[in-house]
Amino acid sequence: TVSTCTVSLTAAKSVTANFQPIFVLTTSKTGAGSGTITSLPAGVNCGSDCSEAYLNNTTVTLTATAATGSKFTSWSGACSGTTTTCTVSMTAAKSVTATFVPLYNLTVTRSGTGTGTVTSTPAGISCGTDCTEAYPANTNVTLKVAAASGSRFTGWSGACTGTTTSCVVSMAAAKTVNAAFAKP
Repeated sequence: TVSTCTVSLTAAKSVTANFQPIFVLTTSKTGAGSGTITSLPAGVNCGSDCSEAYLNNTTVTLTATAATGSKFTSWSGACSGTTTTCTVSMTAAKSVTATFVPLYNLTVTRSGTGTGTVTSTPAGISCGTDCTEAYPANTNVTLKVAAASGSRFTGWSGACTGTTTSCVVSMAAAKTVNAAFAKP
């Protein structure tokens, strides 16, 4: 910012100009997902504007917002952690990176003449009622089956196979798992 000062020289006078350093905050995004980074005070809107100059000692709050179908997972650089906001004190030039990963749907179906439920760890699926959940890429989801009274579990198909009462699905893409139940 350019500032001017006009002095009328009717007597001896002195003028002092004070200058503050300006530091650049550079943001970037990584990962196969997508999203934006914004700042308060305004300046960064990364999508399109990923760096901004701030006065020395300015505290800048960055917010990561995942796009539909993605999830924010972490900060690195001058910020760390997994919350969607971070604070940077601009005492030098700094860089911050936000990681976004894609979300993939895991869908559970049930078949056969019997009945039962399928639940997940991490939570999200409780199939009877909630049979689809979006999980971040590379999440390992453990599915557990419980046959209802008067039914028995007969096996998995799709992204899981076998007859054990649990299976693990690695979410590298959208996947479907079927749990089959029969009456004794």
